[in-house]
Amino acid sequence: MENITALLISITAMITALASLIVKIMESKANVKSAIPKKIKGQVTIDSEVTNKMEDLKEYLNADRVQVYDFHNRRALCKWTKCS
Repeated sequence: MENITALLISITAMITALASLIVKIMESKANVKSAIPKKIKGQVTIDSEVTNKMEDLKEYLNADRVQVYDFHNRRALCKWTKCS
């Protein structure tokens, strides 16, 4: 009788542990889906469009590479920190 009781307690403990594991996995999946902000998804779309346009330009010019430069106003950068 003691063996059967011990077996039932062990089975109950395993079922409880598996249920807890499944719940935690489902919660972590939901957290991962909500962790990526919409701005990042939007930026990825913009990056893809820029890359596609660069590929089109490369084919149109029959070039082997295309580069894009982004210049900034150095004075605005230096407002808060000392630049040398």
